[in-house]
Amino acid sequence: MVYTILISIVFIAELIIAVTVIQNLLRLDKKVIELNDIVCESRGSVSDISVLMRKISEQWVVLSRDFVDKTKADSEALFLKQLSKIFLSVFVLKLNIKLVNRVRRAKATKIFVRAWSLLENMV
Repeated sequence: MVYTILISIVFIAELIIAVTVIQNLLRLDKKVIELNDIVCESRGSVSDISVLMRKISEQWVVLSRDFVDKTKADSEALFLKQLSKIFLSVFVLKLNIKLVNRVRRAKATKIFVRAWSLLENMV
């Protein structure tokens, strides 16, 4: 008799544990189904977003190449401009210094230099 009572207590405990596990599994199943529905609904928008991101990255590649090319061209232009100034300076130094001083003191030269600098600032 004692064994029968102990066995029935253990059996009832196992039933309670089984019912609790089954209820928790059913709740988990509902949540997994809801999550699956959300993922299925958002699949289209995720693909649209990925396509958009791919296009944006392609544009960044093009823009970065253009920026590199423009920077190289600007640096080459600056280098050539400085080089031409250096060559012009060397050429002027080779000229007769008296001639250079006369040209510098002339009013026409001063007016031309002012007009030229004004033109460079405007451009």
